[in-house]
Amino acid sequence: MKFTWRLGSLQIKRSLLPIHWIYGIFMLIAGLECVVLTPPFQVADELNHFMRAVQIAEGGVIGTRLSATQSGGVLPSPLFPMAQSFDYLKFNPAKKVDLGGLAQAYMTPWSGKTEFVEYPNTAFYPPSSYGGVVLGIWLGDALGVRPLTSLYIARGINGLLCTAIAMFAIALAGQMAPFFCVILSLPMSVSLMASASQDGILLSFSALACALIGKCFKRPDNKTSHGFILLAGVILGCIAAAKVPYAPIVLLPLVLLIRRGVSIVWPLLSSFLGTGIFLIWFIIGIHPTMTTIAVRGVSVHNQMLFVLDNPLKMANMFVHFGIENCKPLLHEAIGVLGWLDTSLPPLFYHVAEVCLILSFLGMFCAQKPQIQTRQIVFTSGVLALLCGSVFGIILALYLSWTAVGADHIEGVQGRYFLPLILLLPVGIQILYMNNKDSVKSEKTLKIQSNIDFSLQAMVFIFMIFCVFTLYSSLSVRYWP
Repeated sequence: MKFTWRLGSLQIKRSLLPIHWIYGIFMLIAGLECVVLTPPFQVADELNHFMRAVQIAEGGVIGTRLSATQSGGVLPSPLFPMAQSFDYLKFNPAKKVDLGGLAQAYMTPWSGKTEFVEYPNTAFYPPSSYGGVVLGIWLGDALGVRPLTSLYIARGINGLLCTAIAMFAIALAGQMAPFFCVILSLPMSVSLMASASQDGILLSFSALACALIGKCFKRPDNKTSHGFILLAGVILGCIAAAKVPYAPIVLLPLVLLIRRGVSIVWPLLSSFLGTGIFLIWFIIGIHPTMTTIAVRGVSVHNQMLFVLDNPLKMANMFVHFGIENCKPLLHEAIGVLGWLDTSLPPLFYHVAEVCLILSFLGMFCAQKPQIQTRQIVFTSGVLALLCGSVFGIILALYLSWTAVGADHIEGVQGRYFLPLILLLPVGIQILYMNNKDSVKSEKTLKIQSNIDFSLQAMVFIFMIFCVFTLYSSLSVRYWP
């Protein structure tokens, strides 16, 4: 990225490393910190994600359901007991890693014996969510390493894949790039990408889908833009297949129908592809393996009847939930690591909030929006789709994770909303789509370049802060 200033007859040029490369370097450092300093299976649900990835790596694309409350897969016998040996760290901030126990877990080999293991909350996730983890497991198998070493290799490969996708998204993002960088540099985002969880790849996919759609607003109607539109639909379909409440986002490519003088076929085809991917996986992968999670007092059927019988009470409860939990959920999304038992220094949350706000506002500084009725309608449609997914997340957890008739909602975590936040700029792009690249005054160019430079400098400083915060927080939390 180049910036130019003029002072009288003197012209000063300053060249900076492109922001997507800055992000890549950051992830090599911060991602490695998370891979090494996070003890085995101490990212939320990482064990269940890893077991699902092992199942896929061994050819079990579709999970196995034994009963209404049991689903999972047939896995090597030593894996689950070895992983459970680290349960003493969960929800117990006072505990540190037992180095002797860690060494013993490292010595646990793969076994020819197998057994059925339950992981009902991940058994229905699609293979597209575990590309990096499965590659890591295959590499570990080729090297002949033990299960715990395979976990660390899988974390590293998944982190590299997520980073590569995120860098591509940031390179395409234009004015959205600083916002993407801040979201994808949050400790929670880095932790998820550098783990065996599927959530890391969903973050990278969301950023890329948003960047592809945003790019199509400014590209001519040609083969490249057609490819971008279709790719966005495929990616959104994979995201929706991974988490059913995200299903409304498969309609996001339809916002490109607002472009005048271009074919409407490609946005329609893109949404059709995304919807098709979601429905196919729902039929062959989700529905056959979904279970009624055996939690005391929980019944999806009875809870649904309660919701339908008390619509006003539900609406009031949902509103109060949003008001009361907005800040805690934001802090979780920024970074309450481990099993939501590893908080960051209070100052970090304030800094992250400021950076999020400034990077978001920076998307509005490039040029003046052209607000017309059609643009307002389409922007409102984007917000409606995202709000529908937010509502879907909360409702799903009320139905499947909360006791029947309860006046509160359990199980909602801040990380669930990060992919939706990354898709928010789709609505902003609509407001700028009719702007032409007209000749701007020297003063306007200087102001714009100063803003761009300031945002990139802010992102760079924030990344450095994240690196030190991750190192200090994970070291103090887990290691003696």
